[in-house]
Amino acid sequence: MSSSFIAAFLLMIVGPADAQIYDQKSDYLDWDYAVSLWASYDRGEAVAEWDLVMPAYEANKALVSGSREEVLERLAKHPKGDLIKRGHDLHRVYEVWKHVYRAVTYKDKGFAWNEWKSGGSCWVMEQRNVFTHSCRDLPDWRTKNDVKRDNAIFAETQQ
Repeated sequence: MSSSFIAAFLLMIVGPADAQIYDQKSDYLDWDYAVSLWASYDRGEAVAEWDLVMPAYEANKALVSGSREEVLERLAKHPKGDLIKRGHDLHRVYEVWKHVYRAVTYKDKGFAWNEWKSGGSCWVMEQRNVFTHSCRDLPDWRTKNDVKRDNAIFAETQQ
C-alpha cells in the first residue's frame, strides 16, 4: 500500500483540518526555539516556560496577526516582544505535541514511552511530528493523570 494512498485515506477519515497543524517552519516565529522546546524541554521546564511567556502572549495576541515580517517587526518594537514570540511558538509546539500524542493507540501504550513499534500509530506520529519526523522522541509532557493511565495500560499489557 503506497504512502500517498494511506495519507489520502487518513485525510478522508480524520479530515483535512486535523491532518497537519503548524507543519511549516514559517508557522513559527523562531523555528530553532520551537525545535529546542521539542528536543530539550522536560515537563517541568515546559511548564515553567509556559508560566513565564503565556501571560504576555495572551495579553498581546493581536500583535501576532498579519504577515510573518509584520509580526516580527511589531514584536521587535514591543518591550515584551521576546516573551510574546516565545508564547506564540510554545503554544503551537504544544498543539503539535497534543496532535502527536493523540496518535498513540491503546495497543501502543503497551510499549515503554517512546519505544513504539514501527508502523501503525508510529507512522501517524512520524507524519504529525513536524520537528523531527520521529515517533520515538516525543517529549514526555503528560499530566500526572496521563502518566498514571498510561502506566496502568503498560502494566496490564505486560501480564
